[in-house]
Amino acid sequence: MPPSADSARDAVAAVMLRHDIEEILEVPAVPATGGLRYPRSVRLEPEDEPWYLRSFGTDFTIVPAGWLRRGPSRCYSLGRDLDEEGEREGLLLVQAFTADPAGAEALAEALSRDLAGLAERIEVRTGRAWQRPCCWVAARLPAERGVPSHA
Repeated sequence: MPPSADSARDAVAAVMLRHDIEEILEVPAVPATGGLRYPRSVRLEPEDEPWYLRSFGTDFTIVPAGWLRRGPSRCYSLGRDLDEEGEREGLLLVQAFTADPAGAEALAEALSRDLAGLAERIEVRTGRAWQRPCCWVAARLPAERGVPSHA
């Protein structure tokens, strides 16, 4: 059984520190014209503007291209999951760039292994973003005590 939400958050922070991955703030929704992207897209009234909603999956961008030149290149964000079933706390998203494809594969495997006892569900993917090797991880942590999985 996964640990409580509080202890899971602390354990996630320790895992990320061990892998030199920096925490960034959660951004629940972003306009599709921005530099961030999440798996789920919606259109908002009144102008039918496309937006991305923070949701489970590995098709996301939380490290903007500009950061690769002058900022962090390995980031994680822990916050809400906004999907068809509602809003839920405990969504971990990780995007980490590495020096080579083998490094991305090794990091993805290590994160999957390190998060296995903390998460209810984990998805990992490796590939390239902006011509650089990268890994993506999405993990669903236990819901906070007293808060239903979906509101």
